[in-house]
Amino acid sequence: MNYDMQNTKSLMITSRNITKQIIVSYISHIVCDAYICDIFTQSEKITCSKLLKDFEAELAEYGFIRINHNILVNARYIKFINNKKRVITLKNSIELQISVRRWKFFKAIIVNL
Repeated sequence: MNYDMQNTKSLMITSRNITKQIIVSYISHIVCDAYICDIFTQSEKITCSKLLKDFEAELAEYGFIRINHNILVNARYIKFINNKKRVITLKNSIELQISVRRWKFFKAIIVNL
């Protein structure tokens, strides 16, 4: 996948009555707990109230993959994949678990990238 498209796309995120513009290529992953999503960038964590499925629909064409019920990952930040444990390690050393249901879908997407 050509990740250059990520540099031209940005998201407008409203958090605590402050609206920020975030370039998609800076987002490593998004973790959701009900309606509260934490967006992890290279330098900060931004909390907003938006559904993960909305982020998934908006960012799927930019290389973001849903790895379980609560996490959406930017494929450009994946460093290692542990096939036996179904764990991915991001470039910033964060380890995230891939669910059993998403594992086949994840492998099929990674092969095509």
